[in-house]
Amino acid sequence: MRTNDKQIAVLTYTAAMGTPHHPTPHRPLPLRDGVDPVCFRLPQHLPPEWEGRPAVDILLERFDRSRDCLAAQLAAGTIVDDDGHRITSHTPARGGLALWSYRPLPASEPTVPLTMPVLYRDDDILVIDKPHFLPTIPRGRYVTHTALVQLRRQLAAAGDTEAAALITPAHRLDRLTAGVLLFTVRKEVRGLYQTLFTRGLTHKTYFAIAPLPQPPFSSSPPFSSSPSAHSHSSSLRPHPARQQDAALPLLDGQPVEVHSRIVVSRNRLDCYEEPGEPNAHTTVELVDSRGAYGLYRLTPHTGKTHQLRVHMNSLGLGLVGDPLYPVVLDDGPDHPEDPQRTLQLLSAELNFPQPHQTSNAARCTYRSKRTLQWPDGTPTIQFHY
Repeated sequence: MRTNDKQIAVLTYTAAMGTPHHPTPHRPLPLRDGVDPVCFRLPQHLPPEWEGRPAVDILLERFDRSRDCLAAQLAAGTIVDDDGHRITSHTPARGGLALWSYRPLPASEPTVPLTMPVLYRDDDILVIDKPHFLPTIPRGRYVTHTALVQLRRQLAAAGDTEAAALITPAHRLDRLTAGVLLFTVRKEVRGLYQTLFTRGLTHKTYFAIAPLPQPPFSSSPPFSSSPSAHSHSSSLRPHPARQQDAALPLLDGQPVEVHSRIVVSRNRLDCYEEPGEPNAHTTVELVDSRGAYGLYRLTPHTGKTHQLRVHMNSLGLGLVGDPLYPVVLDDGPDHPEDPQRTLQLLSAELNFPQPHQTSNAARCTYRSKRTLQWPDGTPTIQFHY
């Protein structure tokens, strides 16, 4: 997409996805081979230079579409407004006009693992075991090579066209993270399940491989702790001090609580910590080791972007295969065959209350059947939950 910051503020070019706070909009076009139509909406107050111009000319200028592609879509009648009325080459631009169409699919997409076993399926939800490198939803270079589009195609091929049209992720996993991923397959329950995540009612367990902590050579000043867990605030402390504070408790088999304020910036790929009220909390435990590396159980109590990776990095324990922490590496091809270039992070267990039940006793638990790999390629042992 070619646009600048000013245009981003007034233009939308979005797929028909939704959240609990922003419901999925009505789609005047159906899915096409599992892929959503997208919407380009003109601002309510048109810039003077757009007045009287054909709307499709503006679409052509703003996005990477060839004139031949646009002509073919116009001829096929696959550019429509919110009400499904056909847009022609002469339809004038007007404030708020929506142009729904199908994005041109890339000639080729990066190859990613597409095997995603179904862990559970009922009338409301579908739970899969996502592989490393597979995106949850279409984004950037990845359109059809995503969990959502692949599931839509599988459901449609099985004759379940209604579920194919309605399936929506209740949450998301980073492309590089493997493990349990929950989708809803009925519109009526979509908000109920998504709200479980936004309200922090789910319990998630991850496993990760990172270097073993290095015991300090000198004693560190104590920090706030409880008899059962050590607490660690990473807001202001430099990484060497954080690592020293956490090393002995982790090596002694004690959990370490990490609290910090994590910031997401549109101007950089990685997230970072800054002073201020903590907005992220993770419990870190060392559960196994092999050579110089440890297997860690990570329990996030909040859901900030890259939270587990940032918190492990703050302890000086950057995850094996992480291309962002502690150093942002140049973008390159995926290497799923190489454990040292595969992010060793697994969403191992997802536990949540039944949204239809009022009792906390009625909880659902789904566990990944995948394992991580030590840097030498040896699979980890069966996880302990």
